[in-house]
Amino acid sequence: MKVLMLGWEYPPHISGGLGTACEGLTTALAKTGVEIDFVLPKVSGAEKAPHMHLLDAQWAKSGSPIPEIVREITHHVTPEQPVVSGKVFSKSHTAEKTSEVVNQKIEYIEIPSWLNPYARPELEARLRKSRKISKHEFSTTSTGVDLVHSMLPGSVSQILREFPFALDKTEHYGNDLLSEVNRYTYRAVTLAQDREFDVVHAHDWMTYPAGIAIAKMRGVPLVVHVHSLEFDRSGKTVNQRIHEIEAAGVHAATSVIAVSYYTRSIIHEQHKVPLEKISVVHNGVYSSETIKTYRNEKRPDSKVVLFLGRVTFQKGPDYFVEAAAKVVPLVPDVTFVMAGTGDMLPKLMERVSELNLNRNFVFTGFLKGPEVERMFSLADLYVMPSVSEPFGITPLEAMSQDVPVIISRQSGVAEVLQSALKVDFWDTNQLSHLILGVLKYPEIRKDVLEIAKEEISKLRWDAAAKKTYSVYLNALGLPSD
Repeated sequence: MKVLMLGWEYPPHISGGLGTACEGLTTALAKTGVEIDFVLPKVSGAEKAPHMHLLDAQWAKSGSPIPEIVREITHHVTPEQPVVSGKVFSKSHTAEKTSEVVNQKIEYIEIPSWLNPYARPELEARLRKSRKISKHEFSTTSTGVDLVHSMLPGSVSQILREFPFALDKTEHYGNDLLSEVNRYTYRAVTLAQDREFDVVHAHDWMTYPAGIAIAKMRGVPLVVHVHSLEFDRSGKTVNQRIHEIEAAGVHAATSVIAVSYYTRSIIHEQHKVPLEKISVVHNGVYSSETIKTYRNEKRPDSKVVLFLGRVTFQKGPDYFVEAAAKVVPLVPDVTFVMAGTGDMLPKLMERVSELNLNRNFVFTGFLKGPEVERMFSLADLYVMPSVSEPFGITPLEAMSQDVPVIISRQSGVAEVLQSALKVDFWDTNQLSHLILGVLKYPEIRKDVLEIAKEEISKLRWDAAAKKTYSVYLNALGLPSD
C-alpha cells in the first residue's frame, strides 16, 4: 500500500507532540510494508527518516524537479560512502551540507528498502488496479492557485484567499500561518499530481486543505488525523478560520482518526461528525535508554518536579505554579522546572516572583532532543496539568524513563494509563497533595513505576500502526484482517 502523508513538522524541528507522533507512527507503518511519501513545508536536512520518502513542498514548482529527500544522507547505500544522484560523498558530508545538495536540484536520492515478511501481494495487485492517475498542469501563476482553490470547499477557499503568498518564496514560515497553509496547499497539490498513492493521510488542520484537494483531484480516500483541536488550544475563544478549516477536513474525510476517545467525543460535539466515522488510535512510545550519567548531576537529597510543554492556556502551567506554592513550604529543597515557551511565560515568571518561589523555580525555555532526555533523567516527578489534552505523549516518555507522572483527568492519555496519578486540572489542592505524596513517600513512587512498566510495554507504536492500517483498508472499502 502507498500512502501520501501530509505533515507540518518532523523531528528534530518540532514545536510539540505532532512531529514526535508522526515519527513514531510512520516508522511503525513502514515495518508493516506501507510505502510512505511524507510531505513537509520544508526539509531542513537534519531529519532522520530512512523508512520513507521525505518530500519538500517548496520544490513543488512547475518545471522544477522534485527531489525525494531522505535525511540524514549517511543513511543512503552504505554508512561510509552514500550515493546522491550518482555522486559519491565522503563520510564528512554531513547533514549540514544537505541544503547545498538541495539547492543543486538533485533529482534522485536512493532510498533504502524495507524487506518485509508481512507484505501482501494479492492486496497490492488490487490496489494497483484501482489507482487513478488524473493529471492537472499547475503553473506558477494565479491561474494555478485558482485551480487548486476550485477543489476546496467554498468556505476554505474563501479563507485562504484572504491570505495570499508569494509563489517564488521558499522559506518555511512567513509572517502569517494561514499564508503558509495556503502555500503548502498549492505546492502539495502540485507535487501530488505525478505520484502514485492509494490513500491521503493528513495530520491536523494545517494540512487539511491540501488533503481535501489532493483526494478530490486523484479520486482516493482521505484520512484526517486529529492530534489537537482548536477547542483544546483556545477553549471557547476559538479562531473561527481555523475552526472552519478543521470542520471542512473532518467532514470531507472518508475516515477520521482521533488520538483518544476524549478527542473523539469533542470532534463529535464540535463538528457533528458521526461517531462511527471516527476511529481511535492511541499514540505510543518507543523505549528510550536513559543516559545514566545524568542522574549523577543531581544531588540525592534534592527533588525535581518537571513541567514540559507549551506554556499556554491549554497546558495548564498556571496550575503547576499554584500547586508549587503549596508544596515548597513542606519540601524546601524541591526545584520546580518549567521547560517550554509560550504566551503565558512572562505572566507566570511574574507570578513566581509574587509567590517568593524564585529560589525553587527554574525556567529552561524550549528543549528538544537530548535536552529533553536529560531533563527527564533528572526529574523525580513529571506533572501534566492540561486543561484539555487530546492525548499527551510526554507522560509516556517520562514513564519509559522511570519517572512517575501526575496527569489531568482532562487528557486522552488518562484513558490508557492506569498507573498514573490523576487529578482535575483546576484542583491545585489535590495536585499539591499528590506531588507531596510522591516526593515524601518512596513506596508510592515504587508502586507507581512497577505498574507503569507493565503498561508501557503495551503502549507501542506497532499497535497504533496496526489500527491505522485497518483504517486505510476500511477507507478503501477492503476487508481488514
